[in-house]
Amino acid sequence: MSRVQPRTYDVAEANAVLPQVRRLVERIVELGANLPDLEDAVRIAQYRRARADEPAAVGAEHERHTQALREAEIELAGALTALEAMGIQLKDMRLGLIDFLSYRAGELVELCWKLGEDRVAFWHRIGEGFAGRRPIS
Repeated sequence: MSRVQPRTYDVAEANAVLPQVRRLVERIVELGANLPDLEDAVRIAQYRRARADEPAAVGAEHERHTQALREAEIELAGALTALEAMGIQLKDMRLGLIDFLSYRAGELVELCWKLGEDRVAFWHRIGEGFAGRRPIS
């Protein structure tokens, strides 16, 4: 059984896919931030339905919130899958922090990008994470 090599990027390749990656990461951050509110809305509607004199009337509200939550979860999963298919690792959903595997002087490293940055301009060794970021020179 052959093992598939992970996708690696050089700096130019990472920056070339950045517009697509940026759109995905923006959506991931937005959806991730909205999920707790959607989950709360479902719980509140569920509680109201259980307490209501006419549960059917509140049931429509519960269904609407449940559907919105389901759609957000499906969209989030799709965006995460798209990043994964590109060989890009999401490191922090709140910050929109991602890593591209790369080689630097023969060593496997990670090119590091965070939502809001104009281009991929940092790298770090595997396992060092954001704290170990160094400018690409």
